[in-house]
This record gives sequence, C-alpha cells and structure tokens, in this order.
Amino acid sequence: MLMSAKPVLAKKILRDLRRRTAQVAAITATVLLGVLLFVASYDSFRNLGTSYRQTYARLHLADFTATGGDPATIATVMRAAPGVGRVAVRTQADVPMTIDGTKLVGRVAGLPQPGTPSVNELDLTEGALPDPARPEQVVIEHHAAQTFGLKTGSTLQIFDGSAWRPVTVSGVARSAEYLWPARSRQEVVADPHSFAVVFAPQAQALRLAGQPKPNQTLIEMSSAATAADRAEVAAQLRSAGATAVEPQREQPSHAALQEDLNGFSTLAIGFPALFLLAAAIAEYVLMTRLVQSERPIIGTMLAMGARRRSVVGHYISYGVGIAGIGALLGVACGFVATSAITAVYTAEIGIPDTVVEHRIPTALVGFALGLLAGIIAAAAPAIAAARTAPAEAMRGDGAQPVRAGRLARLTARWHRLPVVVRMALRSLARGRRRTVATMVGTVLGLVVILASLGMFTSIQHMLNVQFGQVQREDATVLVTKGGSDLVAQLRAIPGVAAVEEGTFTPVTISAGDKSYSTTLTGLPTDTTMHGFRTPAGGTRDLPDTGILAGAQLASKLDLAVGDTVTVTPAFGSPQQVPLAGFVDEPFGTFAYATTATARDIKGLGTTGYLLRFAPDADRDSLRAKVTGLSGVVAYTDTHALADQAHQFLGLLWIFIGVMLTLGAILAFTVIYVVMTVNLAERTTELATLRAAGVSVRRLTATLAIENLTATLLAVPIGLAAGIFTAWAFLRSFRSDMFDIELSTGWLLPLLAVGAVLAAAALSQLPAARLVNRIDIARVVRERAQ
Repeated sequence: MLMSAKPVLAKKILRDLRRRTAQVAAITATVLLGVLLFVASYDSFRNLGTSYRQTYARLHLADFTATGGDPATIATVMRAAPGVGRVAVRTQADVPMTIDGTKLVGRVAGLPQPGTPSVNELDLTEGALPDPARPEQVVIEHHAAQTFGLKTGSTLQIFDGSAWRPVTVSGVARSAEYLWPARSRQEVVADPHSFAVVFAPQAQALRLAGQPKPNQTLIEMSSAATAADRAEVAAQLRSAGATAVEPQREQPSHAALQEDLNGFSTLAIGFPALFLLAAAIAEYVLMTRLVQSERPIIGTMLAMGARRRSVVGHYISYGVGIAGIGALLGVACGFVATSAITAVYTAEIGIPDTVVEHRIPTALVGFALGLLAGIIAAAAPAIAAARTAPAEAMRGDGAQPVRAGRLARLTARWHRLPVVVRMALRSLARGRRRTVATMVGTVLGLVVILASLGMFTSIQHMLNVQFGQVQREDATVLVTKGGSDLVAQLRAIPGVAAVEEGTFTPVTISAGDKSYSTTLTGLPTDTTMHGFRTPAGGTRDLPDTGILAGAQLASKLDLAVGDTVTVTPAFGSPQQVPLAGFVDEPFGTFAYATTATARDIKGLGTTGYLLRFAPDADRDSLRAKVTGLSGVVAYTDTHALADQAHQFLGLLWIFIGVMLTLGAILAFTVIYVVMTVNLAERTTELATLRAAGVSVRRLTATLAIENLTATLLAVPIGLAAGIFTAWAFLRSFRSDMFDIELSTGWLLPLLAVGAVLAAAALSQLPAARLVNRIDIARVVRERAQ
C-alpha cells in the first residue's frame, strides 16, 4: 500500500508545482542566485589567495625583509637559524628618475648573481636579465613599463646623488613584491607616473643608489618552518642589528591585496546568505498556502491511516524539489562564474599565476545550503499539517476562524473612509500572517538594495573626502635637497593658482614597546592645501607644538591625546613629541606638524610644494612645465591618485555592481512571490465578494492598498536593517590603510524605498487578472464539499 502510494504522491507534487509555475520559478531562481554567489565568490576568493601564494612560492617572496645594520653579518647569522630556507643581501633605495621627460622618485633594487638561488626573484615577460658586461642595463617592473610605454631598448635616467646616469632597459619583469605597485603601506594608492621600480645587478645598484654597501637582508622560510621558528627569526634579526623588520604580512603589496581579499571574503558569505534567506521565506509562504489549501486532503490521508511522518515527508518533498533544482543549477553556474571572476581579477591586477580550481567541498556546501533553505522553509508547514486532527482538517479552511482584533473592530467604525480603504485596513489586521509575510519580503528587498548601494555611495564618499576635504592640492612636487627656492617660479606658471611649501620625512612613531612607520608631513600653520578632520567629524588646524596622527594609531599604539610619543626620523635621532590630536582620513595613517616642528625633528626628509590649479588648467601641460624646472625631482597628480584608487577597488566595484543588479531582481522576486501567494490564498474570500456584487475594480483597489500599506509598514524596519548590513560589510575593509565610513545621505534610502514600492506595485498586476478569472461557481462547490 505504501509503495503504491508513493508514485501517486510524486504525481501530486509535480501537478501542484506545475499549477504554481510562476512562484516556483521565482523561488528556484532565488535559490540559484544564492548558491551561485556562494560558489563563485567563495571559490574565487580562494583562487585569488592560491594565485598569490603560487606566485610568492615560485618567485620566493621574502618572509622577512630586514633593513639596516650590517646585512652581510646578519645574513651569516640567519643562515644558521632554524626554519630558514634562503637568505639574500641586496641594495634598495628610492632615488630620483626621469622617464620620457617625467620626473619622479623611483626605486632601485639589487639583483643577485645570475644562476644563484635567491629571494624575491623576477618573472621576465620581455627581454633578458642585464648582461654582466654591460653595467648600464636594468630590468623595469611591468607596471612602470605599462605606464610609460617602456620596452626592451628603452632608456631612462637615474640620479645617483651626484649626477644623472642613463640606463637601458634589457627586460620587463613582474615581481612578487609589486603585484600591486605600492611604495609603502601609507602609499598604497599612488600616481602611476610618480613611482617606478628598476632592478639592477648588485654592483650597479650600489652605484645608482649612491650607497657604499647593501642595506637589506631578505629571508625566505622553509616550508617546514613553524610559527615558533618565524618568531625566533624576527627576534634574531633585531638582535643582529636590523633597525626595521618587515614580515610578509606587512609587505605593502601583499597587505594591500590581502585587505582587498579580506573584505571580499566577508561579502562572499554575507550576500549569498541574504539570497538564501529570501528564498527560504518565499518558499515558506508558498508552502504555508499549499498546506492551508490542502487541509481536507491532509485530513483524508490521516483518516485513511497515513502516518504523520509520511505527511511531513510529502510536504518537505516540495521544498526539496524546488530548492534542489535551484541549488543544482546554482552550482553549475557557479563553476562558470568562478573561472570568469578569477581570470578577470588576476588579469586586472597583473598576477603572473592564475589558479582556477573548482572545489568539490565548496560545491557540496553550496548545494547543501540551498537544499537546507528549502527543507527549513517546508518543515514548519509540513509539521503543522501532520499535527492537524483528521476531523478538524476535513472541515476545510473555515476550521479555525480568525477573530477580529481591536484594529479590525475599530476600522469598522471609520465611516468617513472610503469602503476600499476600510476593507484593506481590516484585512491587514485580520490576516496577520499575510501582513507579516509581505513585510518580511519588503525588509529583505531593502536590505539587499541598501547593502549594495550603501557600499557604493560610501566608497564614493570616501574618495570625495580624501580628494576633496583632506588632499585639497591638485599636485605635489618634490625638489632636490638644498636646491633653490622654486615658489616664485611655480607661481609664474600659467594655470598655477596657489603654492605652499611642505616637508615629507619618513619616521617611526613609538610608544612603549609598540611602533609604527609612517610619513611626517610638515605644512604651514595656516595651510589651505590639506584639511584635518577630527574623529568626531569636525575640523581643526595644525597645533603650534606637537603632532597630529592618524586615528588608527590610537588602537595600534594604545595612545590618547596628550601622550608623549617617540618620533624617530630616517637617519635622525629619536625625539620626544607630544601628541596634540588625532585626524580621521580615509587613506593611510600619517602624521602632521607645522613646518617648524617637522624641521626640529630633523632627519632625512624631502622638501616639496603643494600646488592648486586654476579650474580650466591643462593638467598634462602643467605636469610638463613643472617637471621641466631645474631642481624638481618628482611630480604627483592628485587626480591620478583618485583614478588609481578606483583601479585598486576594481574587484569591489564589480561585486557591488553584480549585487545591485541581483538585489533588484531579488527584491522583485520575493515581493512577487509573497503577494501572488497571498492573492491565491484569498480566492474563496474574493469569490464570495464577487458573488455579493463587489466590482473587480474595487476588489483590485482593496488588494493594492492592503499590500502597499503592508509594504510601507515594513519600510522603517527595512531601512534600519539595510543600513546596518551595509555598515557591517564596510567594517570588514577597515584597517590602518583604509577607513571607509558609511554614507548614505537622504537620497539613497528614498531611492531604495521607491524601488521596493515599484516592485510591490508591479506585483499587483496579477491581482486584476486573478479576480477576473475567479470561477465563482467552482469555488462555491469546492467550499460546500
């Protein structure tokens, strides 16, 4: 008997699903999107990390970069340290360069002897390594080669401290150190025309850097090294004389890319979860309606001896069928999307190794999550169906009449309101489950839309703050130390509206046993080129004494305003300086002081000028004129910094765009499913009203007012939940390199509410058709049975 019933129940499931094709398709699509997003985003995130690690391993990226001390002595000590795989010594220095007429401060790094195992090796994409017999040859890093159009045979000039030396490009290479071309953690985003890296044989690197001996020791740990080994190596490097030890996690390029991936990993879990939750709620509404409409059938099955667990299993099968198809399609589409996302990102960043893996565990987890959403959604209605007493269930929908609540009784006395409005309000109060379901659909739609748009507007706000309120200059010029005063010459250039002098000194800020390396910028007390935002949201001026520091230092160094910190400038003596306040800046964690205070701290700094241009100035022409002045060694265009920031956030822009598109689809899908199911649930009620002579137009208006009112009631909850979700996602990007504040303004919530209301209004279109197609005679017969 049980075996023979199974085929019949299976046919019933297929028949019921076919009768609800639109709702089933919408729920299946939502599950598909949730699983697709999980598989594609999570596997892409893992692939990007694997691609980085493969490049790091193949090119032997240093686990520790030690600067200072006697590198030869340090290298000898470290070769005997436990867990150390490779050790190398090299020269690295930032020096003035001229490339195709553009002046900049680039970087020279030494290369090991050809054929010897080394650290931080190169991946040549064009040409060859320098010929030992030709000391003028260098290899150019590929980002600089792309920016300046350099290739094998191109020439550039490097200032060695006493004279300009011409060098020839023998090859173009990718470097694991510069997968993202960051000069430092504070300069993750830079004008591409203001930074370039060249690699030269060690002897030539020393001459170009103007240094008597190497200044860096590179350590690569073996694959068997433990965490204790790494801690021991870091300690030995310091005790051996290294003045600065940079672990791989703090290496600027790696830290910048890892920051991008960390934020992406949060989104890879959060957004798919929203889609699966939406699918579960939509399916719950559909299953609840199905169970309610089949109460007589359920009662008959139980009366004929069907087991309650069989009834539960039967209705859970609906959820498994709907979600299972969506989950299976989501896994398949996720595989395709994973390959595309990984390839696009690695190509955009320029990662030499692109690893595309389709992980079976990820697919299984994604499929299980989609299936679980369906099971959970169907479980509650299924269990409720199994608990129904047979005699009670066989009485039909009227077994449990809904008692009129206070609001329903109150609306009956509001005689001045139109009848359709009173009917809608009364229905809202009596059909609480329908009202809640509609509100939940609205909340989910607002959450997805606001989370996507909120991140977009917040990042745009971050860029506007950085390049509008903080960095108010249009360009920054660096000049040779001890050179002539260029203020008059810069002001005389047509298009230059204002000029301010500044100093830029690499420093280490210490408090107790904690330290942080950054740049101390000295500016005039009344500077108009740089704005100082306080953590409380206000503005302030530079203090007469002491320094201002980035707000992230408060937690990194356990500092408070008024504390005394130790500022150690490059090639200078430690100075005790009071901390006068914190500044809140989106990019980097810098220190600021008046020009007089900065000069008192001394050290090896750089003098420069901050420029503001006239509104109609030709920026390319001004770059050429300014860099043509004698004494100018580097030029940074602030607009180019903004463009580079957009490129760095490329993966996030793509993800937000996809989420915004899919979020709009999700909002419409959930609201459509909930509202169409609610309409179907009220077939008997609508047929009774039709039979009583109520017009189709009045019934349609009543339904629209009811649903739109429920949508409006959910708007405050949805706005709060959506803004909180956007804030939580943005928190995952916060570090000493980036600080993104949530910024939505008033227009964004208004647009989100308008989009949800539009989706709700479109969902009313089936109402008139449903009311018109009601077969009053059939409904009355079914009701009488």
